[in-house]
Amino acid sequence: MDKKEILTKFYVDKDYSRLKSALIASESPYELDILAKIYIEEKNYNEAARIYYKSGMLYEYGRCCLLSGNIEETSHIWRTIKEDNPATLWGKSLLEFINLYVVNIPTFFQIRAFLEVDLDALLQADLITYCENIANGAHLFAQNNPESYKFIGRVFVNNKYYELAELFLKKAKDVCYVDPEVHFLLAKCYLHKNDIKKAKASLKTSMEKGYGYYPAKKLLKEINT
Repeated sequence: MDKKEILTKFYVDKDYSRLKSALIASESPYELDILAKIYIEEKNYNEAARIYYKSGMLYEYGRCCLLSGNIEETSHIWRTIKEDNPATLWGKSLLEFINLYVVNIPTFFQIRAFLEVDLDALLQADLITYCENIANGAHLFAQNNPESYKFIGRVFVNNKYYELAELFLKKAKDVCYVDPEVHFLLAKCYLHKNDIKKAKASLKTSMEKGYGYYPAKKLLKEINT
């Protein structure tokens, strides 16, 4: 199975069962990483951690421990990583947000690369307190990346926490009114409340700001039919 087929089966087909059968005996670091990602998708964090530990991928190993709710072990593992890179610097900062003692605010690009992915993963792992603590630091993230409110709001929309999503998306709208996706996501929140009037207004604004933003146009058409 070549890389293209692996990526298609993982990201598009989500054919985890077949991929696991094909990769279970692999010694390729790339294929083992995909295998570990499958276990994370299945919430089998211990098995994913075992693969990353065996592969010497300490950051990923620590992240699996975090998704298992073992923040102390995560902190210990990440402290053993001597070489700083965007992922490790982000990880150390993320722990500060979870522990409600923030010293190091991540950079613009660290927030863009990791905030949404990790918040979503923590929600999937049912680590609600961790997620609340991260979301409560949104104003700090926004100091370095104003899109942070949208990132957090989008995660909550995708996980059907519409009331929470609306709070962050309204802040995102105040920061960047011209972003069509913000209005589109807000429309989804209004639809959840069955507020069709507000939803339509948000979708029309999305289309205006996004030069006919297609997702908004498509959703508006679905509402009107």
